[in-house]
Amino acid sequence: MLWLKRIWTILWKSAAFVILWAFLYAPFVTMFASRVERQFPSSPHILRLYFDATGALAILLAAWFMARFVDRRAFSTLGFAPTSLVRDALLGSAIGFIWLALSLALMWLLGWVTPQPAGNFSLSALAIPALAMLLNTVIQEVLARSYTFQVIRSQAGPGWAIFVSSVVFMLYHAGGLRGAWLPAFNVFCSGVLFAVAFYRSGNLWLPIAIHFAWNFLLGPVLGLAVSGQDLGNYWRLFTVQGPAIFTGGAFGIEGSLVVTLITVVCMIAIWLWAPARSQAVENQDNFGEGRRGKILVARSGGSHE
Repeated sequence: MLWLKRIWTILWKSAAFVILWAFLYAPFVTMFASRVERQFPSSPHILRLYFDATGALAILLAAWFMARFVDRRAFSTLGFAPTSLVRDALLGSAIGFIWLALSLALMWLLGWVTPQPAGNFSLSALAIPALAMLLNTVIQEVLARSYTFQVIRSQAGPGWAIFVSSVVFMLYHAGGLRGAWLPAFNVFCSGVLFAVAFYRSGNLWLPIAIHFAWNFLLGPVLGLAVSGQDLGNYWRLFTVQGPAIFTGGAFGIEGSLVVTLITVVCMIAIWLWAPARSQAVENQDNFGEGRRGKILVARSGGSHE
């Protein structure tokens, strides 16, 4: 049956992609990580940068291999079209900033956020954490969106692609959720936001920029917890106190109902106003049919399913 064939295609391609990533990443973890740790014993940021850099390299190579040798298409069709890089990076950075600013502003108006002295704030100390966070964002977006998203979309439609990629994104953060339902739901909603950004723009630049701007501003810049993890900053620019359901409690503001509300608002805004996809981006969704000669007609921001 056709639906069984579609499910099988999704399963084997997605599994092959993840296994290939693990295979390429394993030597960096098993053979070289201990050497880096011994070389920089008092520099956890360097070790994190190592893991994020090698993880990003491995997952990009895995995605390139699947696109080039399994689907017979260009690497750029994975969401890396160079023509929209600057536009989507700037737009995504602005969206990420607004997303966080609105969340903190609402908490401030309700009396749950107050500024505090910066402590040992240093712009120079942000360089390595920024690079590591950017690389980690690339890992997450390529894993949850990009290749697997496109496989699911080509076989089951955009709705399933958005839902499944958001579940994968939530599971990636399971270690920091500690079984709490609201942080898990908010991480899922964030995954939907990033997936919608990818679907509407057709490129990974937009969700990468949104994701990075939120994480970088929240953690390294403001000194607050990111996905339940304290990044070990020497400063904290805000104090967050109030009912845990509205402030996130120990998980950080990403576990609050305020962020739930703002995330949904941003999600709707992206759906309505994100850039329409181009002919080339529209055609990349047809990679599974490309070798059989079927070509889609572009529809501005629309769906061919």
